[in-house]
Amino acid sequence: MMAYNKAVPLSVSMDSESIKKRIKELGANEVGIGDVSVGIAPEFSHMPRAIALAIKHPHLPEQENPTYPYIHFSLTIDRRLLEIQRVITGVIRRQGWRALPIPPDSCRHDSTFIARLFKLFPHKTAATCAGLGWVGKSGLLISKRFGPLLSWATILTNAPLQVEAKPVRQSFCGCCRRCVEACPAGAIEDKNWRYVSSYRTIINVERCVGELQKNKERYGVYACGICMLVCPQGRNWKMHGSTDYV
Repeated sequence: MMAYNKAVPLSVSMDSESIKKRIKELGANEVGIGDVSVGIAPEFSHMPRAIALAIKHPHLPEQENPTYPYIHFSLTIDRRLLEIQRVITGVIRRQGWRALPIPPDSCRHDSTFIARLFKLFPHKTAATCAGLGWVGKSGLLISKRFGPLLSWATILTNAPLQVEAKPVRQSFCGCCRRCVEACPAGAIEDKNWRYVSSYRTIINVERCVGELQKNKERYGVYACGICMLVCPQGRNWKMHGSTDYV
């Protein structure tokens, strides 16, 4: 199922810092490596390491309807993430290890067999295990540096990469309700996330999907972005730079 050349001798180790450096050289703003062996779907259990990578979104000026421009730049960023995944996956496979790129959420429409497995692995799992952030009340991954203003991708692998020592296991949203009050669908239920061994949704998925479908009819793209744009963690980054939460 996975591309894997058994004729290639396995390298005894891989330089994790070099991999992360290369990913940033290719344009990623965030990158980390996490141990995702606990709770991972059985289909991926043979690849217990996850490389989480993300590209930050550009600043958008305040406007009456921010959804359409958000969709435009998000798709452009996702194409860049796919290219980074292609390069890094090649690096890992050439050293004899398995590597499976889990594409950005907007690119999971492939109908092939392997693409049907993508929905079994959320990028949030990789990012939190890599210590890069937490899951906000909106269900978005909130980066320690950039808030929710990022698009994410993941590479699963069995390569012997060094994982981050401090995964994130709880929310730092506290009593903030910005996204709860701004959601046009009323889908955000004001719940603080905490890590459990299996993924659990903390939003009303049916309401969220309904809003996404409306945007599909309006703009031709199944996406939103209001909760992302109102989050104060993202605004704090724009105003003051990164903040260390954990």
